[in-house]
Amino acid sequence: MEYFQWFATTITGLEDLAAKEVEEEAGVTSVPDIGKIFFKGTVEHAVIVNYSSTMVNRVFLLLAREDVESLEDVYRVAKSLDYSWLIDPNQTFAVRAERHAKHLSFTSIEASAKVGRGIIDSYREKSGVKLRVNLDEPDLEFYCLLRDSEMLLGLDTTGLSLHRRYYRVYYHRASLQPTIASGMIKISGWSDRESLLDPMCGGATIPIEAAIKLKKIPPGLMRGDLRIGKLKFVDRWVLRDVEEKIKKGSGIEKVPDVVGVDVSPKSIEGAKKNVEAASVIDIVKLVVADVFKIGEWLNWEPDHIVTNPPYGIRMGIRDIANFYKRLIENIRRASPKSKLTVIVSKPTLFKKILDEEGYSIISTREIMYGRLRASIICSER
Repeated sequence: MEYFQWFATTITGLEDLAAKEVEEEAGVTSVPDIGKIFFKGTVEHAVIVNYSSTMVNRVFLLLAREDVESLEDVYRVAKSLDYSWLIDPNQTFAVRAERHAKHLSFTSIEASAKVGRGIIDSYREKSGVKLRVNLDEPDLEFYCLLRDSEMLLGLDTTGLSLHRRYYRVYYHRASLQPTIASGMIKISGWSDRESLLDPMCGGATIPIEAAIKLKKIPPGLMRGDLRIGKLKFVDRWVLRDVEEKIKKGSGIEKVPDVVGVDVSPKSIEGAKKNVEAASVIDIVKLVVADVFKIGEWLNWEPDHIVTNPPYGIRMGIRDIANFYKRLIENIRRASPKSKLTVIVSKPTLFKKILDEEGYSIISTREIMYGRLRASIICSER
């Protein structure tokens, strides 16, 4: 089997967890980097990561990794590669670029154009065929990442980001990215023998991600529209073989309590649709209830409470400090032994309130949630 270099993008701040997950799922050594991980493996390994990873966004075949300082350098790197084994003459392509380097004098759009020109010129020199560009619906998409003076050029094997889960039929206005929810569950220390409660579940992303882990459901495979199955160099038997192996390893022997609660009946109705679409209706229980009255309805003590409290911006909460204070007070009184894991945009304020309520901080992890800097805080009494 031939080994290639690959890289996968992930949430900035979760790189080490994503790397560990890839090692566990695919059995390859992974190296975390800023917003991404690198690994060496076969096409089969890349298929496994695309099918099974819960914290990776996209997987790329690494074509080049070089230092650049100018558009001429970008063009040189792109043109130096052989694309004949990647693209058929009748296929279209596009280039997407991201520039995270203020000292570079050119834009990401200009970089995209130069990479595209380099691909066209290289292919024409080797085959005499001029490739066609399709920016809307290309058969293949190349990705150029410029960070500091380093240029990464890769071929996208995923398509739409893997955080776009197969079960998302209902979108809550403050929904949590599934990749972040998966990371929160990992950070919490939750295991498949322990119970979990999300008392502000919205569309039930956190409970569903826990249930996916319990049933070993491969979220990428379930989505069914990954680009890797359409690539020229990927044999179809590899896809079938990986799919069969994954399906044999799925299932669950024991089902702990996994519960999602929300004060909004509309949210719970939407969450039920997501749970059904996720095929975890046999695991996740959903309830309409108020977290501020948790002492009235919680008649059991979950091992873990994992939740995404409102940040106050989109949910119209003016006094977020008072909201957090009431939240932690009620949880502490109703379930003092539960380990509490949350994601917040005001970690200093939240940790201060945790300290006042007798909680000890186990870990704090800063992540980038889009353009928002947030912190995942794990604590216990």
